[in-house]
This record gives sequence, structure tokens and C-alpha cells, in this order.
Amino acid sequence: MTELDLLNLARSTTANEVSMFGEVIAINFAMVVAIYYFLHQARLAIRIFAFMAYTFGAVLYLSQMLIEANIKVTVFAALKALPVRSLSEISKHYLEVNNSWLGYLAGFAFNGAFYILWLGVFYLLFFWKKHKTVAQSDGAS
Repeated sequence: MTELDLLNLARSTTANEVSMFGEVIAINFAMVVAIYYFLHQARLAIRIFAFMAYTFGAVLYLSQMLIEANIKVTVFAALKALPVRSLSEISKHYLEVNNSWLGYLAGFAFNGAFYILWLGVFYLLFFWKKHKTVAQSDGAS
């Protein structure tokens, strides 16, 4: 593969990861809405089923994101293996940013955010109690 092919592959894996993470965020917001409006009143069996279905879908996205991340790691290794003199300035800077604190922070944020969202849904589904609003406590609908 050429340097341009490797650079394009690295950037496309990043685009795929960001796209999939956006879908994970949307699924989490949908789950929060479902919890707020009806799952907090559901029986335990329904909540467990909803959480297992949510977890299954989340694991599918996580596994695909990890596959993309592994492809990107391999691409970076291939770019680093090329002679430094032959690399374009764009590739050099792309490698430098990836090896900087920003690259590590991005990887940590992707992984950490996924687990924080999962734990947040777990907490909301099984431990959060919906407080009554003023209208509900006065008997008005």
C-alpha cells in the first residue's frame, strides 16, 4: 500500500469510529427517554430485558469500534515503518498528533465515554427514582 492509501485508510477508520459513536450517543439518549417515560414504571423483568437488549446492541457497536481501532493501529504501524524521508508532511504530522497527548486523550475518551454511558443507563434503569413534579403532587394532570 502507498502512503496515501494508508493515510486514507487511517482517516476512514476515524470517520467510521466517530459515526458509530454518534449512533451510540443516539441510542443512549433514546434509552434515557424510554426510562424517563415508561421503563421506570415497568416491572423488573421488563427492565432487565430492556437492559440486556441495550447491552447487546452496545456491545455490537463497541466491537465494531474496536475492530476499526485495531485497523487504525495497524495502519499507524505501517506508516511508521515507511522511511521517514519518504513521508509527506501531512503523514508526519498525523503520526505526531496520534502519538501526542491529544491522540491518547482521544482514545481514552472514546473508551471511557462508552463505559460511562453504559453505567449511566444501568443506574437510571435500576436505581433512579422519578420525582413528582408540582403538577403531579397537586393532583393535576
